[in-house]
Amino acid sequence: MSEEPLAGVNVLDLTIAWAGPMATRILASLGATVVKLENPLKLDSWRGYDGSPRERFPDAEPGPAWYNRNAWFNTQNHDKLSLCINLKAPAAVLVKQRALAWADVVIANFAPGALDRLDLGFDAAVAVNPDIVVVEMPAFGNDGPLSHHVGMGQTMEAASGMASLMGYDGDHPSLTGTAFLDPAGGLHGAAAVLTALYLREITGEPQYVEVPQVEAALHWIGPQILAAELGAEPAPPAGNEVPSASPHDAYRCAGEDEWVAIEVRSPLDWSALCAVIDRPDLERDGELASPAGRRHRAGAVRAAIEAWSTQYTKEGAARQLQRGGVIAAPVSTGADIAHDPHLWARGFFTALDHPDCGRHSYPGVAVRAGVTPRPLGRAAPQLGADNAAALELFGLSAAEAADLERQGVTMTRPAADWHARQAERPAPGR
Repeated sequence: MSEEPLAGVNVLDLTIAWAGPMATRILASLGATVVKLENPLKLDSWRGYDGSPRERFPDAEPGPAWYNRNAWFNTQNHDKLSLCINLKAPAAVLVKQRALAWADVVIANFAPGALDRLDLGFDAAVAVNPDIVVVEMPAFGNDGPLSHHVGMGQTMEAASGMASLMGYDGDHPSLTGTAFLDPAGGLHGAAAVLTALYLREITGEPQYVEVPQVEAALHWIGPQILAAELGAEPAPPAGNEVPSASPHDAYRCAGEDEWVAIEVRSPLDWSALCAVIDRPDLERDGELASPAGRRHRAGAVRAAIEAWSTQYTKEGAARQLQRGGVIAAPVSTGADIAHDPHLWARGFFTALDHPDCGRHSYPGVAVRAGVTPRPLGRAAPQLGADNAAALELFGLSAAEAADLERQGVTMTRPAADWHARQAERPAPGR
């Protein structure tokens, strides 16, 4: 019996950028066969373009095959097949019909109506395949006054109310900086697919799931929404502070821009912190006995902690605090995570060879099926590298696949590049 829970599940992936591809990356990690349909006329924005910021490419060099070298794309699309096809071409009608018949799941994160206009929406899918699951991930939902707006992680942080809670009192709202709601949306999208597959198993009926990403984000600020319902005034941004703990912040350590995070919830926590930093006078100070008192004198508390913490590395400070019974952790950078021995020991990272990028390490997903983590099988696909294989899965013959390529319906380069190459070819018989 396969340990992969989605073995035998076929996914037609029309997602782009981060949220959707992360959802299908999770499905692939659980054993699904994922075919990514890519538009040669308008590439997935995370494949980039020849003017993308150079830091997104290996060795900061886009190269002639830049559309295969973007690190953003390559971290989210391993273990998928790429079918690069102009779905609006008349000759693509048969491909779409066969693809829907093959698929268990169709998933997209386009604007409302886009999937229907491609004849791949729920009604068209059910007409071909009465057992199908269709999941759409529009930013603001399929209807309502804002449904025509598209969105991405940063705009959805603002629209969901999250940005109003980030930053510092008296300053402007802030964003997380890394489009936090994109990967959160990816988790919601994957969960929607799994739930729909389960419902299909129970009911025997096709399933349609809408995942409005702004609405899905609202649970992150549930307490604030409930407080507003009860008439409370909106709380201003407060940095890292929370009502239930103080200190609750990051403190400088030895080195440049190195920090340790500390949380003190109770009198016992405060006593432990004062002991570790060797400041019994702070514990005896009655004004500092409560979180409110410590917040009122936050500057003095910070100065005392950092007089101690700047003597140590963030890892060393965190270890001493933890041994003393204080909740603490080093504030890790991306480089720290990439070389974390714990994550490597658990098989979270896998080194993969990519034809256009060479050998690099890629992160897995935080979902395990069984005791042993499923290693990444293959690097993200080159554009259109799996055209023939995907069409064969859909039931098309090799001759039909070759004819689609001759007509320019399927491609292995962006359309502008492909047409330029066709123009350079000598005419037949010359």
